[in-house]
Amino acid sequence: MDPQTGEIYGMVSLPDYDPNRYESVPQESYNLFNNPAVSAQYEPGSIYKIITMAAAMDAGIITPTMTYNDSGSFTIGGRVIFNSNRMANGEVTVTRALALSLNVITAQIAEELGADAFYRYVRLFGFGEATNVDLSGEIYGLIKTPSDDTWSEADLGTNSFGQGLACTPLQMLNATAAIANGGRLVQPYIVKARVAGSQAQITEPVVTRQVIKPETAHTMASMMAEVVSTSASLAGVEGYSVAGKSGTAQIPSAEGYVQEETIVSFVGFAPADDPQFVLLVKIDRPDPEINVWAGQTAAPVFGRIAKRLLDHFSVPPDDLRLAAALEAGN
Repeated sequence: MDPQTGEIYGMVSLPDYDPNRYESVPQESYNLFNNPAVSAQYEPGSIYKIITMAAAMDAGIITPTMTYNDSGSFTIGGRVIFNSNRMANGEVTVTRALALSLNVITAQIAEELGADAFYRYVRLFGFGEATNVDLSGEIYGLIKTPSDDTWSEADLGTNSFGQGLACTPLQMLNATAAIANGGRLVQPYIVKARVAGSQAQITEPVVTRQVIKPETAHTMASMMAEVVSTSASLAGVEGYSVAGKSGTAQIPSAEGYVQEETIVSFVGFAPADDPQFVLLVKIDRPDPEINVWAGQTAAPVFGRIAKRLLDHFSVPPDDLRLAAALEAGN
């Protein structure tokens, strides 16, 4: 998607069907007619940490260089939060905590931010409401807040790293676009123009609201670029600064979370300092015999698509763009 305008450049979900032969789809596969990008919700996992970090940064709670002590666990609302690898990392900066995807630090930051502010930013980023994209079947996702009888402070901890809440892929993409474009939530759209004879009705971009301050968005972009350069290199593209975040989420069921099955995502944009597109890759249930983590599954797919997009849009590498900027300044 173009983060500045909301224009969706491309969208694909697999498995799919042949729209020229829709009658050949058996009844038990009618769910293929739905577009999961807008009509199926999922727990986003650690990609949601960019929302928590952006909210706390915008509220003045954290800075990129502020340090926290990761003891390996953190108790909030009576629930003990652990990092995904059950390890402790000691003293780390906020930027490093995002790069290492530390649940413990993210939950601490959410507690400092407070439930009211956290969920206010969640709503500002567009979660729990329709994006109003021009596609049918869009759902709102699922967000519990302190006003709900079933909410507890433990939800604040788990929601901070994308568990216990649900969104659509398009909602997550659109929220990330608000970080890429300087803090503005835009309305996504598919149809660029409607043409009738010699008349053309061009879709005008719609800015829904300002979510975070521009300086917050720029800081988050820099932090997300460091994530890719230090811990998610498979999502990178040689010669370009890429900003992004991986997320590996467990799959909820009636009996609890499913063991050894995950949903993996990678969301980001490039170039980090002048985003030409924002992109989300989501893979349901990667083969556990190969890898169940986003950094080894969704991230390399993101990197390959990002490379093709940068080529397609004829975006010069960072060094050439910098040289051109310096020459223009002279």
